[in-house]
Amino acid sequence: MKFSHFASIISGGVVLILGAILIPIFNYILPIELAKSLTLKDNTKGLTAWEHPMDTSDAYITFYVFDVQNPNDVLQGAKPVLVEKGPYVYYAGKYRTDVEFEPNGTVYFRAPRTMVFDKSKSKGSENDTFTTINVPLYTIMTMIKNHPVADVIFGEGLKLFPNITMFKNLTVYEILWGYEDPILKTIKDILDALPVPLNLPIKIDGYFGFFYQKNNTDTGLFNVNTGKNGMKDFMFINSWNKETHVPYWKSEYCNRINGTDGQVYHPFVDKAKRMYMFVSDLGRSIYLTYKKGVELEGIPLYRFTPPPELWMYEDHPENECFCVGDVCPHPGALNISACQGGAPVFVSLPHFLYGDYYRGLVEGMKPSQEAHDTYIDVEKTSGIVMEGSKRIQLNLAVERIEHIVETKNLSTLLFPVIWLDQSANINEKGIKQFKQELFYLQISIPIVAYCLIAIGSLFFLLGVIILIVRKQRSRRLRASSADAKLVDENSPLLSDDGASTSSTASLSRPDNVAA
Repeated sequence: MKFSHFASIISGGVVLILGAILIPIFNYILPIELAKSLTLKDNTKGLTAWEHPMDTSDAYITFYVFDVQNPNDVLQGAKPVLVEKGPYVYYAGKYRTDVEFEPNGTVYFRAPRTMVFDKSKSKGSENDTFTTINVPLYTIMTMIKNHPVADVIFGEGLKLFPNITMFKNLTVYEILWGYEDPILKTIKDILDALPVPLNLPIKIDGYFGFFYQKNNTDTGLFNVNTGKNGMKDFMFINSWNKETHVPYWKSEYCNRINGTDGQVYHPFVDKAKRMYMFVSDLGRSIYLTYKKGVELEGIPLYRFTPPPELWMYEDHPENECFCVGDVCPHPGALNISACQGGAPVFVSLPHFLYGDYYRGLVEGMKPSQEAHDTYIDVEKTSGIVMEGSKRIQLNLAVERIEHIVETKNLSTLLFPVIWLDQSANINEKGIKQFKQELFYLQISIPIVAYCLIAIGSLFFLLGVIILIVRKQRSRRLRASSADAKLVDENSPLLSDDGASTSSTASLSRPDNVAA
């Protein structure tokens, strides 16, 4: 019986130690396995998944347009009354091409994107019409308003352009993918006829669309870290179009290309630190901060969002270098005219989320953090972004332009035209693959280790308890035996009635007495 409790203590201790040893072993193995799985190099699953992300994830770009209900009143200075129409959803197929690995542990690539209209997910068709401000007309007015040619083109207002007005009826397809605009075509002919070429910062070929000639194209040549030299800066963008800085802003800090493309980060994400993302469409880097924990198919994730102060300027000197010219926008907007060839385009979050001032100048805005804020959901151990949405609203800066009579009553405001949601999420195949290759490894070894620790602790404790109980019982038995012996040794020779306590007592007197 003694062997059983000693065996329990010894075996429990061994199992406990084994479980405790597994934890540091796991902490040593996990980074190695992650590096093997994620590092971009030839003939690896990580490279295949990176080059063909649509195999394991689904990506969409969803557009919403703002339909102007009172265009004539706006020309007289009234607030625009807007009604959102949509969603118009496009499947965004993406792959990476022109992949060239460098000896220094980096890789060059391009990422073309093909967008195909998904009628089943959309509310309406690409042929839906809406009324919006005449973006190319007002853009041209703004860009050449201080040039002598403005008097030639607009000196008589719009009399040179019959049937052209400040507001225009367009289809969803036209505002996105382009249409031949009569005023752009006329201006192109005028510019071509000038004796001295007018060097405008954008090409005028007679067509306009926010994404004109951008389908089936990429956003530039990127260079990122492959993980070969360590995972700390994994997928960090080193250059864009072979430049480490953009030329649009006022300081080296604001022009610096910083972060990843927002699809994957380095392993072991720290929720206390900022997550940086370079957004080529905005010509700048942004940062996101931890908001809350979420879950996807049993996988715990960290949700990061851009903080409201990213859109603020007053009392935020780190943002002042993003101001174009000497005047900063009101909170909630960013002037991106510098990276749009001078076109008066401002971006904001949809429905002017965090932009109270601009929201107050129009009717119909209904901001919601859940529906309109940008976010990424990151798996903290691998750094893979499982879900995310990048949401941006495109606004035209509108104001009165001297010597153009059609603008004389316009209010100064940011005119919302469209907003878009670029979303991506890991699909069923991707979740299955992630769980098999990384997630089960993350949870299985710790579970085994803690189970061994629990079982070992239980056996060890049980053995100790049995040992203590048996020792206490043994002490009690020895104490009882000692007490019994002590009682026996101290017993009297005569009983209380004077009778002999021994058979020899009868020998103390004769059996027969003579009469």
